[in-house]
Amino acid sequence: MTIDLSQEELLPRLQVVVYLLAACAVALTLYDQYRQGLYPLVLSNAIAIPAFLFSAIFIYLKRDQRGYERINYALIFTLAGLALYQLPHYPLQMTHYLYALPLFSFFCLPLRAATLISGVLGIILVAMLWLDRGFLVALRTAANFSLLLGSAWCFAYLTLLKGWSLKRLALTDRISGAYNRRHFFQALTREIARGQSARQSVSLIALVLDDYRQLIDIHGSREMTAFLPRFVTSAQRLIRAGDEIFRLDDDLFVLVLPDCHEDDAIVLMERVKRSLQQRAWKPFAELSLRAVALGVHTGEEARDVEKRLLARIQKQQRASLQLAAFTE
Repeated sequence: MTIDLSQEELLPRLQVVVYLLAACAVALTLYDQYRQGLYPLVLSNAIAIPAFLFSAIFIYLKRDQRGYERINYALIFTLAGLALYQLPHYPLQMTHYLYALPLFSFFCLPLRAATLISGVLGIILVAMLWLDRGFLVALRTAANFSLLLGSAWCFAYLTLLKGWSLKRLALTDRISGAYNRRHFFQALTREIARGQSARQSVSLIALVLDDYRQLIDIHGSREMTAFLPRFVTSAQRLIRAGDEIFRLDDDLFVLVLPDCHEDDAIVLMERVKRSLQQRAWKPFAELSLRAVALGVHTGEEARDVEKRLLARIQKQQRASLQLAAFTE
């Protein structure tokens, strides 16, 4: 049996494991502090164990919902408060304890929130040490904390950037920049379900580039590769902000229009088609497009909508060929 978890599903489960391991690590640390006779420190840090356990249980129960992220803020503030409370009595131990908090915050909080909280925590730490231990100790602590915070931020940012890049590669067509065929079915299924729940119409517009292979033969694949991103960008400027454009085939682009009736989609189709054909697309002498618009029927699934759309495109193509033959 294969278990396939997305990043959104894997993160809360990973946090549960880390919190349980952190609770065990704190328990071992408390035992060592107890053996050294640091009883006030033991009693204070013992609060961290139920905080970790409660957070792990809460996140596990809320793992399939978005609300689990809120408990991380409470946990970070609890850990920081405990360390700052004990800082005047145990400056060396608590300073090293606070060094690890930025690493922990970047693991469980969004990048911007983790950066802000860690920066404020560093300022408070340095200020308290300056007042209690002197300028040199505060300066050394500030340098160490800044290095740790900067390293953690760079690693978190690069990880986030890598995730964005992988998601973009997985969802978009690498040549045109439009969403790819795989994402088309996911997005259309989502919009169909949203439209049914909100009682809103969903429509599609198909744009077919005529003579696609002939354009490649005449101008070369390099010119076509440079043309497609410009074509997609121009099409996106002609539609609404919530509409999306997909590339289903070499010459087939589909616009998904949420909250749009079929009659409105036909009007938009004519405007998009006319605007794109009237533009100057160098080095092409002219650009010929075929366009089809249709509305999603109630209870229809994404695969059925695609089949009906392709059938209408083929029907239009046969009609165009028959008209051309009749004209000749």
